[in-house]
Amino acid sequence: MIPKASEKGFTLVEVLATILILSFVMVVAATATIVIMKTSSQNNESNVNLYQVQNAGNWISRDALMAQVIDTNKSGVFLNIRWSDWDGNNFSVDYIITGDHMMMRQLNGGTATLIAEYIVPAGTVCQWEEAQNKLTVTIRASMSGGGYAERTYEICPRPVAIGG
Repeated sequence: MIPKASEKGFTLVEVLATILILSFVMVVAATATIVIMKTSSQNNESNVNLYQVQNAGNWISRDALMAQVIDTNKSGVFLNIRWSDWDGNNFSVDYIITGDHMMMRQLNGGTATLIAEYIVPAGTVCQWEEAQNKLTVTIRASMSGGGYAERTYEICPRPVAIGG
């Protein structure tokens, strides 16, 4: 059986229509892939910044729970927390926000330890409310594409037992 001339292959219109449809599908697939990759990168950065905020909040909460004195007005320091243990040992912790957006923790005037990066000094604040025995700390970390991760912690130090 010999094929007719019209049955030998695809017409130019059919080939062009197929190429057009495949091109459209490829553009949609490429766009979706780029959006997924960009979103994944943004989510990773957001998670890193959230971890930074949570780590700083954990350290401050840990120290503030033991506090006997909380000072939010110490010069050059974001927050100063002081306490004594059962053996009469005195401790002082300074939290410092550096010019390059890092939060450092310095115990008893020793070497400062990095606890968080990407901290926004203007958005990171603390307030001591003597009447309510409550420390409120808001920590903010910035993201390179704009936006930020922020958490507020309310900490009530344990009451100091006096007597004997």
